[in-house]
Amino acid sequence: MLAPADEFKLHYKYKQAVCAKCYSGRTEQEKQKEELKKKKEEVIRPPGWDDVDEYLTRASKQRQEEQQVQFSRVPGTDQFKCLCFQCKYSFKYDPVRKIPFNCPYCNAEVPRLRNPGFF
Repeated sequence: MLAPADEFKLHYKYKQAVCAKCYSGRTEQEKQKEELKKKKEEVIRPPGWDDVDEYLTRASKQRQEEQQVQFSRVPGTDQFKCLCFQCKYSFKYDPVRKIPFNCPYCNAEVPRLRNPGFF
């Protein structure tokens, strides 16, 4: 079916003339897609969830990231071989001088070694 030319409207986003039926249909579909994205992004929290719980979850995630950094001793030296948790770049770390402070590749902070003598 063809629509008469005077029923066409200019769509601001598509920058084209569209018929009134298609114009309303596309905007409704876009709204439905946006609503679905919002529903997916929302995380269902149990009742009683507050800012303290949110802070604790962020803190636990940060601790887990710090624990993912892997240190292994380089034989014959006091240095450690460090594997960055963000970019997986391997570099040597000196625990005595605490150098380098950051990963040479991605500039992520190197976490402190708690007991360097036990490795």
